[in-house]
Amino acid sequence: MKTIAFFNNKGGVGKTTLVYHIAWMMAELGHRVLAADLDPQANLSSMFLPDERLEELWPEEGDRKSILSCIAPIFEGTGDIAPAHTERIAENLHLIPGDLGLSQFEDKLSDSWPRCLDNDPAAFRAITAFYRIIYHAARNVDAEIVLIDVGPNLGAINRSALIAANYVIMPLAPDLYSLQGLKNLGPTLKQWRRGWEQRLKQKPDNLNIPLPSGSMTPAGYIVMQHVER
Repeated sequence: MKTIAFFNNKGGVGKTTLVYHIAWMMAELGHRVLAADLDPQANLSSMFLPDERLEELWPEEGDRKSILSCIAPIFEGTGDIAPAHTERIAENLHLIPGDLGLSQFEDKLSDSWPRCLDNDPAAFRAITAFYRIIYHAARNVDAEIVLIDVGPNLGAINRSALIAANYVIMPLAPDLYSLQGLKNLGPTLKQWRRGWEQRLKQKPDNLNIPLPSGSMTPAGYIVMQHVER
């Protein structure tokens, strides 16, 4: 399983659209693809699914079939991650639906990051929740490639999502703001990678869960929304 995150801390550069089309293209080429919507805005889910299906996945009452239901036991302090519902989009393409309520997990992840240095098993379970959800879901649908969509910020949710990625692709718009965003991104990824390496050394010996390497290797950038003159 190879995990690829598409990330830029500047919004409006066509990131989610790129993930959507690459997912379809790779599936049509015969690759088994799992798309994971880890953006609290859930735009990727709205691209893949009609509103009627989203209403079924996000009922006002009862269990939601989204990434939020997977992390609910950790968020509520009642247990570990729950199995992910994967929506079958096509023969070789599945989706872990996003959820607008995912932003509630931000404070939990912010609090857990420093506590990993104290050998806290609960903190490790929270920080690695996204990776483990993806790991088990990919095995269930036999996915060889996982494409991760995240929001345009440098917050705790994206840090945990990026830790789950082997590679990072940075979509850009041809403007000054995207270039500045790219300058911010490099040092941030280095800091996150170094921080996770330090925390892996503090992993409790009795913690028997799959952990990400946190490599976050830059795979390059793609210039979107070109301007013709």
